[in-house]
Amino acid sequence: MTDNFKIVPYETQHGDEMIEFGLNDKLMDIDASFKENRIDFAMAGFAFTLLDNNVPICSGGIIPTWMGNAQGWVICSKRIFKNKIKAARLIKKRMDLLCVNNKIWRLQTAVKADFKIGIRFAEFLEYKKEGLMVGYGPDKTDYYLMARIYK
Repeated sequence: MTDNFKIVPYETQHGDEMIEFGLNDKLMDIDASFKENRIDFAMAGFAFTLLDNNVPICSGGIIPTWMGNAQGWVICSKRIFKNKIKAARLIKKRMDLLCVNNKIWRLQTAVKADFKIGIRFAEFLEYKKEGLMVGYGPDKTDYYLMARIYK
């Protein structure tokens, strides 16, 4: 079986489609239900979607906070498990390009503390845990603040 991956600019409907199909972990369903607080922004040039045969499997991007700093985000559907290694590498490469092209030296993100797959993925993207944010989530769950420093 071959894959047909393509990276396109992110559109909010990509996030909606992935949520409707099912996210990569049940823990994320609660966060996704808070539509007014979702962090999947469609900022031109700052967000992308990874398509497999024209179906969104994962999206991500950066939200610049101030000069040299940005908040990173990723949302993935269950479809990512079909070819997770290749998808993870493509996501990492695109996030690195976004940071380099936009002169970002610190990229940070919040990962639900009990979301083991999410923590492992953030570590694959070279994020390091900086601290536990107690009651941070929209449902008052704990999150880790994780950051990557680009040199």
